[in-house]
Amino acid sequence: MVSEDTRSLIAIAIQASFLLVIILSSLMGNTLILLAIYRNHSLRCITSFFIANLAMADFLLALLGMPFTMASSITYHWIFGDIWCKINGMLNSIFCIASMLSLAAVSIDRYVAIIKPLQYPLIMTPPVALGMVTYVWLHAIICAFLPVFGWSNYAYITNESICTADWGKNVSYTLFIFAFSFFTPLIIMAYCYFHILRAAKKQSKKISPRVGEIREETLQTIVAVPVPALTSEKADKEKEAKEKFRRETRAAKTLLIVMGTFLFCWAPHFIGMTCLLFEECKRSWPDEYFATTTWLAMLNSGCNPIIYGVMNKKFRQSFKDIIMCTKRTNRQYGQREAGRNS
Repeated sequence: MVSEDTRSLIAIAIQASFLLVIILSSLMGNTLILLAIYRNHSLRCITSFFIANLAMADFLLALLGMPFTMASSITYHWIFGDIWCKINGMLNSIFCIASMLSLAAVSIDRYVAIIKPLQYPLIMTPPVALGMVTYVWLHAIICAFLPVFGWSNYAYITNESICTADWGKNVSYTLFIFAFSFFTPLIIMAYCYFHILRAAKKQSKKISPRVGEIREETLQTIVAVPVPALTSEKADKEKEAKEKFRRETRAAKTLLIVMGTFLFCWAPHFIGMTCLLFEECKRSWPDEYFATTTWLAMLNSGCNPIIYGVMNKKFRQSFKDIIMCTKRTNRQYGQREAGRNS
């Protein structure tokens, strides 16, 4: 039975405009991320490899998934045929799951970099990073193909204007996706960022210049003998270590905001998925809730580039260069970074 569209033209226009803004921001923002990493060699590191993977998943979702949701939100029906509905549903699942798992991979990378800085080059090698990214996509593809082989199925959900898994049909599949594609990445991110912020709090007390000066002067006064000053080489190494920790901590705080945004965008959607398992909940909750949570989930794909642009100086400078069509050599990027750290 086909539901009747009771929305006003104004409501349809607002909904379509909102989705169009999400699509454009996701496409442009994630393109900037990928171009920035390609142009600026100082951004080419293991962490950026994971960020590029996240940007690619979000870009593909905006390119191959969102436009059909926007068209369906206008027509209120799926007009692209049953076969493309199943294909589009699989693509939506693949890119969404890959995006969520990529955020978890970034948090693991930051955890190792800050908690185990000396072992980081030995632990987070390019083959390890490639293996993690490969797992992300294999996990996403396997989960997305399960409904094709009979565990649940793909269908057009009218109140969400999207082709996706029929979350209310198979309880076990819905709980499986909830546990391994949302809850598990969330637990990994929470664990990693909790320990990162705790380490940052402890370290910030040790590297404060004012505290260091008082401690050295007090020690000289108490023992009444000169305390040997740090050699120039040791001082440089200590300064470099402190600056590196500050950079890593700033990056971790940025990614913590990414996690908060992820939770804000995706948690309501998974709550709605759980609601669809129960007939009474399905009947009592308004359609507007399910439509809004779908938009929020898609909004996450456009938020990450904005967060990087605001919080990360390297990405912000690269964004400016790309938008202003400024050509900057890798040596100039390196000189700019060296000048900032001196």
